[in-house]
Amino acid sequence: MTTMNRRISAAVLAISFLGCAPAGAQENISVPDAVDLPAVLRLVRDVSPRLSIERQAVAGAEANRITAGVYPNPTVSYGRYRPSGGQASLFDGSRQEQTTVELPLLIAGQRTARVERAEREIDAARARVASGASSLAAEAGSAFVALLAAQEKAALIATANEELARLRDIVAGREASGVASRYDLTRLEIELGGFRTKLEEAKADIFDRAGNLAALLGLRNWRPRASGDLRPLVLGTDTLHNPRDRAGASPASITALREETLAQSSVEVARRERWPVPSVSAGRAWTSEPFGAANFLGLSVEIPILDTRRGPLAKAEADAMSAVLRRELAVAEVATNLERYANVIAARQAALQRFQEEASARLPLLKQMAEDAYRLGRSSIFELLDSTRSRYELHQTRIDLVAALFEAQLRFLATSGELERSVGLTAGPELKNQ
Repeated sequence: MTTMNRRISAAVLAISFLGCAPAGAQENISVPDAVDLPAVLRLVRDVSPRLSIERQAVAGAEANRITAGVYPNPTVSYGRYRPSGGQASLFDGSRQEQTTVELPLLIAGQRTARVERAEREIDAARARVASGASSLAAEAGSAFVALLAAQEKAALIATANEELARLRDIVAGREASGVASRYDLTRLEIELGGFRTKLEEAKADIFDRAGNLAALLGLRNWRPRASGDLRPLVLGTDTLHNPRDRAGASPASITALREETLAQSSVEVARRERWPVPSVSAGRAWTSEPFGAANFLGLSVEIPILDTRRGPLAKAEADAMSAVLRRELAVAEVATNLERYANVIAARQAALQRFQEEASARLPLLKQMAEDAYRLGRSSIFELLDSTRSRYELHQTRIDLVAALFEAQLRFLATSGELERSVGLTAGPELKNQ
């Protein structure tokens, strides 16, 4: 297996070098062409335009906080009166001027309620960004695993081509000495041609997986190459224990909880907004020729008889109830998904362990026995080719098993909100604010 791993690694580098262009990036972003899983997660958090777009919602919520904290502006009015006929019953003079200042008073706590709702809106926006980052990290991580598996499969096919070429040389030598027939050599060359076609198809699959990863991150002119070994994550013994207990701390559950709190704050704002806002007025009026002046102070308030603003309150209460139901549904979905991923991980770990014990460890012996039997004339070219195909298919099965287990682990950790910590990254700014 050690020789096989060295050949696979060398073939991966060769195929990736031929199949990938130099590192591309957006205008002001430098992105490496070879990335491992921590690098992909850092790109998701720090570079991806998708997450940058979602972060603008936080900036919008912070702007709403500024708006919610302001007081109503006073209203200043000025007017001039001139006699236009009849007796001077309104005032005695050539003209009268008047200036008024009116100031609304939020005595029912509307401003406090608005500020509280704006604060909760910021929390909800940050939670949505964290949840979006977790979902995008899961998708990007799965795309990375698919790319790494495609590279491993291409390297495996390249190694199989090398072995078939070596076997062709052996058969050609036996054919030249009269031990083997021309049919054996032709049959082996046909098999080699088929594997070369599979290698080209594997290269195309690498291009497809690399493009999918670049598209998920929203990076143009970037053809990533997955670096590192395809192997499952090493999870702690308590990570998969009681997965339902982790549902409340997941990004999706926290987002639903923040949305519920925001909806409840909106109910309080609607309740406060039902109170009429009184306005205090102060002004001065004066006449000219002759001069006379008078000051006045007034109070105006709406009388809520025809419109009691019951509709906005009922709407806010309905939205709050919907938020409660969405939060309960989100927690239930997360708990179910975590339990599902935990069961999948356990089953795939058992399958991989059994495969390694019962099949993978015997592959080198199968290879040696098949070649020795053919050299000694105890088997035909069909048994030799069948052995080569079986070893190739079993190696491919191992890659599929490891990739499936790896992806299930990534999705479990992303759903529980522990993906960045598990791969050695510090939490992003949105997660730190949770």
